[in-house]
Amino acid sequence: MRHTSAELKRLSREQLTGRWGLAIGANLLVEMIVSGLLMPFYFLLIITGNGAVQYTTYMIAAIIISAVSMVLQCGILRMYLAFARKQEVSVGIIFSEFTRRPDRYILGYILLFVIEFVCVLPGAICLVVGLVAETVLAIVIGVLLYIVGIVILMVVSLRLSQIFMLLVEHSDMSIMEAFRTSAGLMEGNMGRLFYIYLSFIGWTLLGLLSCGIGMLWVTPYMMQTNVNFYRDLTGELKEGLNSEGLNME
Repeated sequence: MRHTSAELKRLSREQLTGRWGLAIGANLLVEMIVSGLLMPFYFLLIITGNGAVQYTTYMIAAIIISAVSMVLQCGILRMYLAFARKQEVSVGIIFSEFTRRPDRYILGYILLFVIEFVCVLPGAICLVVGLVAETVLAIVIGVLLYIVGIVILMVVSLRLSQIFMLLVEHSDMSIMEAFRTSAGLMEGNMGRLFYIYLSFIGWTLLGLLSCGIGMLWVTPYMMQTNVNFYRDLTGELKEGLNSEGLNME
């Protein structure tokens, strides 16, 4: 029997007890590293003006830095996985994935970026053409195509949501194998994950209303719950609870 959203969230809070400081510190460190790498390109854009060349340079830099930061994010995933398995970790674990074929994470990020781009591109093009030509029909079609693209993107994102967890778990797994395995794991489980996302809307709003400070706690809570959802999909969560004589069902 699959565990409910409430059960996964309760377990996640228990696993984070005594580790909130490490989780928050790791997330802040990654944000500082990414911001520090991107800041020079941002200042260059501001100083030299918002020309096409400067803006293009900034966007390319942002994409490259985001791809590299995916390796750090996967290090954070490994940290939350260690929390779930009651293993001792330090903040240095966020750099661990640079020694485990980091090209897979970067390629996965790029492929997901391309998928997202393809999904929204038809609607965006039609919408821009309609606005420039001031054609109402083209604008309406563009909006409809854009909405359809977003829906398709949401479905695809849910099916591929376990890619990076799989890559973290299996250092010998190729990116295409991770795509296929994620799709298989999420068969019949997309609604469950979507519901988990929805259940965090209230927490996210509270975090944002606190000028973002609350997100320091909400983000680890969400990520730990996602890790436990993955463990539930693979059957590890049930086995672990049974071995400890616990029952959440």
